[in-house]
Amino acid sequence: MKNKFKHSINYVAVHIALPSIAIGIICLLVFKNSSNTGFVGIGYFLTLLIGLANSIMLLPLLINAVRRIKDYPEHLKALMLLLVNIPLSAIYLEIL
Repeated sequence: MKNKFKHSINYVAVHIALPSIAIGIICLLVFKNSSNTGFVGIGYFLTLLIGLANSIMLLPLLINAVRRIKDYPEHLKALMLLLVNIPLSAIYLEIL
């Protein structure tokens, strides 16, 4: 995947976004299947942490996209993955 991204900030953003999506889905599925109330706290904390990390990563990614506008397809891929993850975190928090 490293060769798909010319800018390292996009590579980092994708490596934050993809595991975040996977962790959120796993937390939600484990909670719904086990109904373990102890897992709610862990899932809630992880979801808040994931949402915060994605929100913080959004600003440098936007700045990089504006500074290097000629590589916009690469920036759009990374931005879309990151932006999809922020509402997913909110949905997970609502379900938990």
